[in-house]
Amino acid sequence: MSYIIEKGRRVAFVMSARLGDTLIAMVIVRNLVAHGVQVTVFSNHLSVLKDWFPRFDIQPALQAPTLRDSLDGYDTVIHAYAADVVGDVRNWHPRAWVMDEWPVYRQIKPMLDIQLDVCQKMFGLTELSRLNGIQLPATVDTRVARRRAVIHPTASALHKQWLPQRFLRLARQLEAQGYEPCFVVAPTERPGWQWVESCGYRLVSHASLADLAAWLVSAGIFVGNDSGIAHLASNVGVPVVSLAMRPRIARRWAPGWSPSVTLTPIPLMPGRMLREAFWKHLLPVSRVATAVERLRKHVASTPRAFGPAQELSHGYARMLGRQWTNLLALRPRMAASTTAPILPPQPCGTSANVVQRSTTVGS
Repeated sequence: MSYIIEKGRRVAFVMSARLGDTLIAMVIVRNLVAHGVQVTVFSNHLSVLKDWFPRFDIQPALQAPTLRDSLDGYDTVIHAYAADVVGDVRNWHPRAWVMDEWPVYRQIKPMLDIQLDVCQKMFGLTELSRLNGIQLPATVDTRVARRRAVIHPTASALHKQWLPQRFLRLARQLEAQGYEPCFVVAPTERPGWQWVESCGYRLVSHASLADLAAWLVSAGIFVGNDSGIAHLASNVGVPVVSLAMRPRIARRWAPGWSPSVTLTPIPLMPGRMLREAFWKHLLPVSRVATAVERLRKHVASTPRAFGPAQELSHGYARMLGRQWTNLLALRPRMAASTTAPILPPQPCGTSANVVQRSTTVGS
């Protein structure tokens, strides 16, 4: 079978329900369109982000009852995965394809590179681009809040999430360095994360994916699990530190548009199931904080530079300075030798009030 797509052909691209897969697959759509192919994208995610992809024909996700009418007149129907196929389209459409069934799509290499391989080796395209066609709307504020460290502690599955108390410790460490950490979760996830507000950190939720994207643009640095939001942050230009369960996942799914670092734990556990069950315990906060600093130095001379100004980077020293000033102000009221030292309150987020739910080991 020939998979060459000629100029002028009409293609229906049925996107995954997963945000990261969708943004990555738009690389193929952009290259098809650049070569004169008429592509209609069916995606609920991109329907919300329509203003961010103004050059493309984007429609809501297909529905099985109206499938034949919706796909009438399209020469080819493309899906990334079998799970994305709607209804019985493969039974009656002569060119309904699933890219994940092709060996080229299962390579162990970055997913953006795989999209380019598909364009070249399967579709016969040349002069390719790694861009996916996203454009920031004119209404989006592009000023970067250099010290804002956005922490995304959730993912599509519980076993993909780093330990909550380690995200909290990371936030404290970044704050001590002069950053302004804040947490971002989906509105449905908010009840399970409101405890971070009692620890003194802002908790952000946006009902609209477009509003979330606009807010992410101004972030200095994004730190989070392997998730669609990490790919969205990278897609709008934010430097990203992402956390992955296994090296193979990191190799394929590392965010690929902005400068990024993807971390995996030390591979002490044999086998996939044990690695996915225990990875979050084998990735220390120190490695994540070091990755943030390494990325900060890497982009320091670029427009996406982030982090506190050099002379203000020692946040912990500034905090101690303020405490010393307060102590000097209190000195006349303190007894010379009988007053006990004033201790800070017990830090929030100890094991008593930050509990990780049971890990579910899955595929």
